[in-house]
Amino acid sequence: MKQKRAAVLSRIRDIVLAPNFNPSSVTSNLNACAAALPAAELANILTQLNIEGHTALYWAIMNNRPQAFWAFDKFISAGPYSSVCTSDLRIAFMITSNHAMFAQLSSANWAIENRRLRSCLGCPPDKIRVHTCDEPTNQFNVVMRIRMFQKRLRAVTENNLQYEFVAGGHMWWFRFALLKPSNGLWSAEIGLCQDSYPARLDAVLLIEAHSRKPGRATPPEALKIPLSLTGTKFLALAPWRSPEGFDYVLPPKMTRSISKELGNWVMHNKTEYVDHEGTLHAKLEMTLL
Repeated sequence: MKQKRAAVLSRIRDIVLAPNFNPSSVTSNLNACAAALPAAELANILTQLNIEGHTALYWAIMNNRPQAFWAFDKFISAGPYSSVCTSDLRIAFMITSNHAMFAQLSSANWAIENRRLRSCLGCPPDKIRVHTCDEPTNQFNVVMRIRMFQKRLRAVTENNLQYEFVAGGHMWWFRFALLKPSNGLWSAEIGLCQDSYPARLDAVLLIEAHSRKPGRATPPEALKIPLSLTGTKFLALAPWRSPEGFDYVLPPKMTRSISKELGNWVMHNKTEYVDHEGTLHAKLEMTLL
């Protein structure tokens, strides 16, 4: 068994590291691996830190081999990845700023609670897209289309609707949250996910307005919500947990999040900030300082 395991690991290593990568050969190579080992053993090899201190999945992301990544994913048992494997993947997504692949994997494996609520409400998937505007100056936009926005806020059990995205070499979380239930006001809040490096951020959340009055001469203006450290006592954002996975004392002049109250419109039945289907259209304009 040890010889078979070593041979399989060597074959997988070649798939993710060999310079002469051939996407068309991935399936046949993995089928040979599956024939040599039990399914659980193969899944174990794919998710362990056994190739230069990282998983095979990590190297498939780092070396831009999506065909290998998704082929590996099919051979891993159903259910969420282990915490060690998940952390390894997050680091790879941050290094490569690969939001597209992260979003595809997240929708299938990680955003379980959000997916369950959408399923119960018959709600289509949300759309979160990252667009790099000016790479030298670290400017990027995050475009969000959040379906059944108000209905889902009323239905969530933890008083928040949260999303994650990768941009600018960092992994971010963004949420709409009822931070002070006593005042009933919802807030927009942003921070860094675990394993991310600290960052200095200047951002504006733009929420598109939709005219509900037929024949209106000018379109209503978008709502602008600043999310910035400028003018505060803080210099940078820190990840919400340490890389080791436990809460820690924040360094001086650092904070875990930036938040801003949205106002009273969020739960108004006839608000102009959702469209006629109840979808919120928003854009997060972000600059790393």
